[in-house]
Amino acid sequence: MKKKYLTLVLCVNMLYGFGQKETDSLHTKTNPIIYADFLLGGSSSSNGEVSGMTFGFGVNYQINKDVFTFRSNYIYEINKEKGFEALLVLPLFKGGDSMNEFALLYGKRFIFYNSALSVSVGVSSNLLKYTDVINDESHKFRASYIAIPFELNFHLFKGEKRRFRVLYGIIPIGKPTSFGRSIGIKLFGSLGNHNYYGLGINFGLGSHKNY
Repeated sequence: MKKKYLTLVLCVNMLYGFGQKETDSLHTKTNPIIYADFLLGGSSSSNGEVSGMTFGFGVNYQINKDVFTFRSNYIYEINKEKGFEALLVLPLFKGGDSMNEFALLYGKRFIFYNSALSVSVGVSSNLLKYTDVINDESHKFRASYIAIPFELNFHLFKGEKRRFRVLYGIIPIGKPTSFGRSIGIKLFGSLGNHNYYGLGINFGLGSHKNY
């Protein structure tokens, strides 16, 4: 009789333990790590085809320490012979040399309390428009090619769930959330027929870690 009683108690405790683990796992579910970033910086190609202001946009998704990124970068070079372009809103850049890049990257991202460091490489489609002088005559060229993009990122973001703030962080809205801003530095570029390298400031929006 005692053996049957002990066996019953043991079974109940085991079932309770498994049930508690399932309940705990439900409570420990966290948000996905997904965020967008916006780049403002400067770039230069290794052979001088194009150099100037760089504007970029990226979407990032992280699983464990693996990060997947889609990015688009655009390099504007100052137009030294703008002429009629001077009447436009951006006379310094409109009509100058440029490079447009669309890229998919994979890398590793290491998260600390309120910061993260990541490094990624991938494949990109690049379109380069530039001017070169041959025999004292200016000629315009257009090159489309596949390249190997890379980037090194460092981000700072909030360490704990807090209410999102608008108007430069003055007014909090809603409940504490994983959604928030980030700021950081990005070293980036690509290797291909026309290499380029750049450095800029990254501004982000999204969930930057598991909270």
